[in-house]
Amino acid sequence: MIPKTRKELMEQLVPSWQKLDKELSDAGPEIGDLPCVDDWTVKDLLAVRVWWTGSVIDWVEAWRRGEKPVLPKEGYLWQETPRLNNDIVAESQKDSYSGTVNRLKVNYYRILSTVNAMDDAELIDVGFHKQAGSYSVCRWISINTTRQYMTARTYIRKAIRASGIED
Repeated sequence: MIPKTRKELMEQLVPSWQKLDKELSDAGPEIGDLPCVDDWTVKDLLAVRVWWTGSVIDWVEAWRRGEKPVLPKEGYLWQETPRLNNDIVAESQKDSYSGTVNRLKVNYYRILSTVNAMDDAELIDVGFHKQAGSYSVCRWISINTTRQYMTARTYIRKAIRASGIED
């Protein structure tokens, strides 16, 4: 469900993050190299989540300053997100699992700070920021955080079960 109020956003965002964070904490760093989805490891999946969470914050902050950031990223169209995601994974190969998890946490707290800095009209009203198009900022944030945290947790739980680590 796409949140339509600040309260709904926070009621979805906070628990979805807490569940993912607990899953990662309970499993420990040894899950970083587990095959997860397609040809990605858990760390690769998290690197993609780090990028999208950080990017939506960057976009919203740019909109708030009256800027027009290139979306989703310079050199990519929206229909090229699979290529973008694969490039994010390739660029993140040198990063450690713990560093990736820490960046995800930092971005979660950046999201909270950004949401708290906005009034309800800015967060909820479609058209408040023209570059957000026909979506509210709330929807942009939800799609790039809450939904991604939930799907990441689902993939990670499957990877853990498939590996036998739980046993």
